[in-house]
Amino acid sequence: MKGNIIEFGEFFHKNKFIPLILHWFKKNQRNLYWRKNRSLYLTYLSEIMLQQTTVKTVENKISEIINIFPSFNSFKTKKLEHLLKVWSGLGYYNRAENLFKAVTIINNIYHGELPDNRDSLISLPGVGKYTSSAILAIGHNKKSFPVDVNVKRLIQRLSGLKLKDDEVENILNSACKKKISYRSLAESMMDFSSIICKKNNPNCSKCIFSNFCESAFKSFENNKNIKRNNKQIDFYLINSPLHICFIKKPKFQYYKNFIHLPSNLDEEFIANLKLKNKEKIKSFKFVITNNLFQINVYKFNLEKFNINNSVWIEKSKTKQLALPTLFKRILN
Repeated sequence: MKGNIIEFGEFFHKNKFIPLILHWFKKNQRNLYWRKNRSLYLTYLSEIMLQQTTVKTVENKISEIINIFPSFNSFKTKKLEHLLKVWSGLGYYNRAENLFKAVTIINNIYHGELPDNRDSLISLPGVGKYTSSAILAIGHNKKSFPVDVNVKRLIQRLSGLKLKDDEVENILNSACKKKISYRSLAESMMDFSSIICKKNNPNCSKCIFSNFCESAFKSFENNKNIKRNNKQIDFYLINSPLHICFIKKPKFQYYKNFIHLPSNLDEEFIANLKLKNKEKIKSFKFVITNNLFQINVYKFNLEKFNINNSVWIEKSKTKQLALPTLFKRILN
């Protein structure tokens, strides 16, 4: 298949790409929580949660968040720490921070209504081009073509070309000759690329486009090795008879807005304690973004002390804290 982007759009139109995928979608769409309980708030929340997180993980978590934050308005009576606590386990906690900031803006400036134009959406913390496109198409059913890695892969395989995001959008725009449900088109491409045109081992035998797909029945294997930075860090579990010591301003610069367990990076804090007779109680590997940490945990028993930056939490209350998964694993 050769030609410019407009010609590709015409080719897709001629081969009935849009009506075919919409027809497939009616019979095969995924039964996702935010589709069964559709609202602008759920569309927005799910799109933020889906950033760098799998659909399955979000499916397992979203109802827990909805129980505490059922609407934009519900944020008015809550604090960031409440959201961070229920967000625990999803990772990428800056998303939760941006979510809280963005909903505050939605409530204060847009009177609790999710904006329906790109400029206003992109002005919200944590909302970029893709998320704004998804909200416009899926939430507001406006003409917009959200292009994530899955949709891009689908169009690239069909065309046999390596394309930029805006080129994929232009192809879809050219293929779209009449008014349709832009919500259904966006969701159908997401589902088709997840169920049929998968990254590895696409199911070409069940593909409705195999008669004109430039990549049909080719082998796609995952040979990409993820390169991670290997690092090591020691965390200190400092116990008094009834309490555990945390610190407010750690040198470990992940998980902002959380209290932390002290680590070997907190040199000044640790030096003041003059810790002796440390006992190594566990060791494990833990991935944070592109870093693979070797985590070592040492236990110390001390009488409760008062040093700037220290926070003592009753052992019986640690499970109620908003803590990232790493610290939960250490405490457990």
